[in-house]
Amino acid sequence: MTSVRVGVDVGGTFTKAVAVELSTRAIVASSVVPTTHNAAGGVAAGVVEAVAKLAAEVGAEHIELVTHSTTQAVNALLEGDAAEVGVIGMGRRPDLARVEKRVRLRNVELAPGKQLRARLAFFDVTDGLPAAAITKALQGFIEAGVAAVCIAEAFSPDDDSNETAVAELARGVGLPACTSTELSGLYGLELRTVTAALNASILPIAVSTASFVADGVRAAGITAPVMVMRSDGGATDLAGFSAAPVRTLYSGPSASVAGALRYTGVTDAIVIEVGGTSTNIAAIRNGRPALSYVRVASHATALRSVDVRVVGVAGGSMLRVRRGRVYGIGPRSAHIAGLQYACFTSTETLRDATVEIGPAMTGDPDDYVILRTASGERCALTTTCAANLLGVVEPGDYCAGDVDAATVAFELLARQMKVDARTIAEHMLDAAGAAACELALIVARSAKLEAPSIVGVGGGAGALARRTAAMLGWPLVIPEHAEVISSIGDALSLLRAERERTAATADAALIESMMADVEAEVVAAGASPATVEVRFEEVPERSTVRAVATGAVGLLAGALPGRHELDDDAIRALTPPGAEIEAQGRFWIVTNGRRIDVLDRYGDQVIDVEGERAGDTTLADVFEKSIRYRGPVTLRPTVWIIDGRRLIELASIDPASNPFQGRHDVTYLVGRQR
Repeated sequence: MTSVRVGVDVGGTFTKAVAVELSTRAIVASSVVPTTHNAAGGVAAGVVEAVAKLAAEVGAEHIELVTHSTTQAVNALLEGDAAEVGVIGMGRRPDLARVEKRVRLRNVELAPGKQLRARLAFFDVTDGLPAAAITKALQGFIEAGVAAVCIAEAFSPDDDSNETAVAELARGVGLPACTSTELSGLYGLELRTVTAALNASILPIAVSTASFVADGVRAAGITAPVMVMRSDGGATDLAGFSAAPVRTLYSGPSASVAGALRYTGVTDAIVIEVGGTSTNIAAIRNGRPALSYVRVASHATALRSVDVRVVGVAGGSMLRVRRGRVYGIGPRSAHIAGLQYACFTSTETLRDATVEIGPAMTGDPDDYVILRTASGERCALTTTCAANLLGVVEPGDYCAGDVDAATVAFELLARQMKVDARTIAEHMLDAAGAAACELALIVARSAKLEAPSIVGVGGGAGALARRTAAMLGWPLVIPEHAEVISSIGDALSLLRAERERTAATADAALIESMMADVEAEVVAAGASPATVEVRFEEVPERSTVRAVATGAVGLLAGALPGRHELDDDAIRALTPPGAEIEAQGRFWIVTNGRRIDVLDRYGDQVIDVEGERAGDTTLADVFEKSIRYRGPVTLRPTVWIIDGRRLIELASIDPASNPFQGRHDVTYLVGRQR
């Protein structure tokens, strides 16, 4: 057997693992275990069990990488298992009072009824770092039961030496620690402090989880690296997870988007992942997922994640009836209530069933429809049951059930309501589809997508995603193995690092420093240097700059998971007749009139510009010519700079002080993204 990569996704009910052969992207083995919420190792125990089963089947020696998406971080926050945090705040005169107010965290809500517990020690560092006093405060934290520390200083993105020094003092007395600048280079002291405190609150459980998974994988005989999916669609090694677990808050939904991207090759699409209880909806534009800043309850953070929106309808959503009419569906789902889907039973089971209207679980509204069989078993009428009855589900869909059983179930209710069974099913699907359509349209508008494809994934894709696509009139793709697409996304994940800083403009030194940092981070995490690509971009509306590096784990040097670089002939086959093609570093520039496309080494479009190329000596003239005036508004063009394997986007470049002046090995593109 050839080498395989293993991906593991932790769901609310099941933990699913797949072994993927890279060259063909074929799934050669899979395993499913109940998610181990109550095990000693938490959900990590299920990850280890699922991986061990695959190792026994394919051979541990054939596994070259294990990547899992985890719910540990978000569950710790939502369930109130976060540790008490010590905050070391620092400032300088004359702003001590204002700075102390920003780092004194009060009423930071993690979830309804759950608050972040934070204890502050504040220090004046105007005359230097008072190391002895800080050490004493750290020891006081330990005596008070604090489990981890975060450090935040005003304007530390400009000089993080004090934060770094305090972190070393904390580790020296045995406290896990993180600094605000490790997680963000943005100004905004309170924002950075909240982000660092959230991270510190889950450091202990992250360290424990990383150790548990590492030991369990090794016990299964696997010597391959172990990675964790990040919320932004990349992956990190266990050391990165242990240091910054907050970056994995939404790794599960991100894994499904990553799977859709890397398994289907879609470029513009809405991904609809239909689970049992809820449905995740996200956008892909120009082959990249839309990202947004993470919010924890009502608090913004400085972390970016795949922009996933959630709607509370899904494949297992149960029917509700009031006054003899369909009232709605959900939010209770059948599997959470411990009920079988009617369409996954049989006509024999349902033959003498009776209809009950009441709560599915203690505390639920008393309007859920429940079928009680002659043997006392309880079944539910779900969205999936309705889709099977109406013929929405197609043969081969993962959610395909027994149509006859679904028909019998709906007819039992129809006789009681004195209405046609298909009418009840139509009302159910209309309600679920309307909720999904509304959110899909919002996501599409936010990503500036018009009539995109829908990629339906998750176990219920054949039901709700298919209905949603029909209601919107958008084309639908349900990929093979849609029910385990998140696990596939884990298996085919890339390493990713990102740095963001507050800066009005970017000079050459800042660009080089940030790009070098992210490149070094992904290489340190295990990326082959030959696979690393780095992008730099300005975000003028936020007065920030951002550097992003992506790369593949260095096991197949020079290729991302399962893909091969294209040569000149292959690139030409992808481009319009008559277009000019030129290799530039690790990119291809395709010029067709005033339209310029930049393709990466796999032929994926990374830039689509309406403009023209410029050289070192012509940049100022081309830039000036591309300026547009709209009344009192001046619209300045964007400049993209291609430098080897680096791609730099500058929205506020001054050609007269071009940071790359004198570099004749770079290419400039001037214009606006199409």
